Amino acid sequence: MVFKSKESLIDYFAQTSQWRRRELISIKQSIQDSRSHEETLLCRVAVVFSYAHWEGFVKDAATAYVSYVAFKAPVVEKLTSNFQALLFRSQILSCQKTTRRIKPHLELLNDFLESLSRQAKIKTENSIDTESNLSAEVFENICLTIGVDYSSYWHIYEPRINELVKIRCAIAHGEQRVLERKYAVEILDFIQNSITHFRTDIENAIVSDAYLRS
Repeated sequence: MVFKSKESLIDYFAQTSQWRRRELISIKQSIQDSRSHEETLLCRVAVVFSYAHWEGFVKDAATAYVSYVAFKAPVVEKLTSNFQALLFRSQILSCQKTTRRIKPHLELLNDFLESLSRQAKIKTENSIDTESNLSAEVFENICLTIGVDYSSYWHIYEPRINELVKIRCAIAHGEQRVLERKYAVEILDFIQNSITHFRTDIENAIVSDAYLRS
């Protein structure tokens, strides 16, 4: 999907976050209205759906932002370093395999220097990878990729994010985890708030043209 304006991108964030929030709210209401024999199942559902919507929104929103920057295609020297790194990531990865051979390193450096005055051609496909398990470490990498500040807010919630991933994996692989209602409700609220906060992070970056060097 191509986003040609800030307005279209922000509208997309609103749409993709709202339906996710509605589902999470519905699950929370079902837990609160449930009978004891239903509660165990619904609490497990809450964790699986919370993780799914968190990973889904992070990937969709971050990829959409990269798509927007790719469409704008500023010259390379005007991009912030994170988008420059994304632009040359495949070449950087290739250089990692060459150990002491300097030729590929020189080729990469020359390509970068020669491209500074050219329009950036960022590939959106596979630009964002949640690695199937959106741990705090993976999420931090995504934030760094798109230029969202991770350290001032998100690092506080690393234990909770990692715990969610761990429990979700256990349930998804067939473990009979019994969860308390309180925990399930807290996770549903946490993910709703996290989706809102991450959406705000990216929208602020869009409005301020944070992908461009100041």
